[in-house]
Amino acid sequence: WEWCQDWYDAELYRGRAGGKVIDNPRGPPRGFDPQNPFAPVRCQRGGSFLCHDSYCWRYRPSARHPCTPDTSSSHVGFRCVRDGPKQ
Repeated sequence: WEWCQDWYDAELYRGRAGGKVIDNPRGPPRGFDPQNPFAPVRCQRGGSFLCHDSYCWRYRPSARHPCTPDTSSSHVGFRCVRDGPKQ
């Protein structure tokens, strides 16, 4: 799984349906998980090397789930991103 800077909101993508491309989408201002409504939750995406398509139904790049920022595990990481050179 990959940590994201975005806060988690299970309903966020419902309003973005329709197949349109969104340039630089913004996440919600705070996290919300209906199953744990009092915890601040950030988004983890994608799956991990422990997932297999025979039992991990969220094993895809668009998969996401909520986790509190103090959650850690051996199969959770992050991706560094930087802007490319100006042209």
